Amino acid sequence: MPRILVAEGHPATREFVARSLADAGLEAVAPEDPQQVFELYAAQRADAVVLAADLAAGPAGPLAQQLRAADPRALLVIADKEHLGKARGLAAVLPLKPNAYVADPTRRELVDKVQQLVAQAAAAARARLRGAALVLSRAPAARGEVRPGVVARLLHQIWRSAAEGVLVLEQPAGPAQRIFFQRGAPVALQSDDPADALLRWLREAGRIDAAAQRAAVEGMASGLSPGAALVAAGVLEPGEPLSAALRAHLEALAARAVGAREGRWRFHAGGEFAGEVHATPVLPLRAILEGARGGIPARHFSEALRAVTDAYPVRTGDFQQILPAAGLSSGDLRLAVSIDGRTRMRDWLEARRTELRDALTLLWFLSMVGAVAFHEAPEAGDAVYGNAPAPPRRRPLPADRAEAVRQAALQILPGSYFRALGVDISAGPAEIEAAYREVAGRFHPDAFAQFEVGDLEDLLAAVQDKVTAAYKVLSTPEKREAYLSFLMLRYELSGVRRPGIDVAAEIALKRGERALRARRISDALAAFREAVERNPREPEYLAMLGFAALHDPALPPGERAQEARRQARKALSLAPDGGRAAAVLALAEAALGEVAEARRVTLAALKAQPDRELLKQVLHRLNAA
Repeated sequence: MPRILVAEGHPATREFVARSLADAGLEAVAPEDPQQVFELYAAQRADAVVLAADLAAGPAGPLAQQLRAADPRALLVIADKEHLGKARGLAAVLPLKPNAYVADPTRRELVDKVQQLVAQAAAAARARLRGAALVLSRAPAARGEVRPGVVARLLHQIWRSAAEGVLVLEQPAGPAQRIFFQRGAPVALQSDDPADALLRWLREAGRIDAAAQRAAVEGMASGLSPGAALVAAGVLEPGEPLSAALRAHLEALAARAVGAREGRWRFHAGGEFAGEVHATPVLPLRAILEGARGGIPARHFSEALRAVTDAYPVRTGDFQQILPAAGLSSGDLRLAVSIDGRTRMRDWLEARRTELRDALTLLWFLSMVGAVAFHEAPEAGDAVYGNAPAPPRRRPLPADRAEAVRQAALQILPGSYFRALGVDISAGPAEIEAAYREVAGRFHPDAFAQFEVGDLEDLLAAVQDKVTAAYKVLSTPEKREAYLSFLMLRYELSGVRRPGIDVAAEIALKRGERALRARRISDALAAFREAVERNPREPEYLAMLGFAALHDPALPPGERAQEARRQARKALSLAPDGGRAAAVLALAEAALGEVAEARRVTLAALKAQPDRELLKQVLHRLNAA
């Protein structure tokens, strides 16, 4: 709710103005002493100030100057005293540089002007925001208080709904945490607590020494992200070693967040932060169980299950689907499959007194996520959970291979059908067929016949289901076209791409990118031109066409750079913050001998997008030249 400060010395007018603003849905703060207005503004940063014109001869002038000095964009509305016959007039208050002047504050005009100014300022502020700041600027989709078990339920609900956004957890008079979600899975976490920083966490975990930490800190001071700084310092190798460290850090902090017992939470929907965070998806439910065990008292689980003490726990039909996302350890998996539907909960727990806390926590977790239900009577029949003879004993799957399979599956299951098969949208029928056979064979049970895969069995089955569905859709032209249209619409609705995506143009773009990687420049230029012709308002197409033009074999070197510059400028006219277009323009300027201009373009783009690696590479190339 916008907050409006009212500086008015006349009590009746002050009361009327405050009530009128409040009736219009604004929060009006009207101190009896107008001198308190600046103190309140400095402490609370109100959205606008209504200042009485008759105070101009007294404190109003200095007050207005103080407001302007504290915040040049402060909204100042002057309210005169025409209703009392004591109006000063517009000319008398012009030196105060007001945003609006109202002769009679008892009329509707005052409220209308305040609302209009506040709305315009809010719209301008939103237009300046981007990424995570834009997501967090939106009104929370939901909010509430943190109690034991609340964060666990929030993570489960976000995963169930495949939501994208930022969950903010605020401790009383303490630091805040922001957990970023894509398709329901945690992908990054930011904390105001220095103790949660990646470098300190790695140092305390014994993963790096003090010298490596100092080297990485120096890299961060130069503008690198923590992950990039670790790579630059030689602490971690890029690729899987870095991703593994980021995943471990995210899992540890998410589990710690689950154990929170007090504070406030709010969820802001939106995925515009994607370009700002190093997304490392983790198993979305594993943090719930680990965090619950580490931070929530056992009595919370006992009280939550008290009503079903004499009931019979039964694995539900969702158990097999939930299992892959839960990432249970072998011990927990053993406990989970021992739930046979024929044993009362109290007896089941009594039989596991040596691991009572783990068993109680697991039962609470499985019931919360819908993998276990409670029946009043035991299950009947011989087909209850594993009465078949046990298969021959096999050796366990090596831990490193098991973790590699788990992480590979985690990349496949939440993604699109194209990602599941590892192809792009320009892939032809033969490529899709080959990709399906490769991925399906890699995760087929026959590939693990000699091993005991344990908790990976259901994960492998889930991957098979996903890649089979992907093949059925992508190998059928009609289904593939409908699926592509669905993907593009989702990108538009989420704000990742501009409205009006042309599927054929996107396919041409991917064709061009492939041709570039294969150094088939003429084919790439033809594909990018097709994309631009089909959708000339998409800046990325123009930027890629400009980059390919820098290597056009049909043009002399000077004309290549001129063409690249022309396409890059067209792209920037559509999207001034386009990082790729700025990089192409800088390369074109350098090719034309305008190295200083190229450096200026790159630095300006980096100021707007300090984490854009492409721009950093261009600047490095310019400096080296």
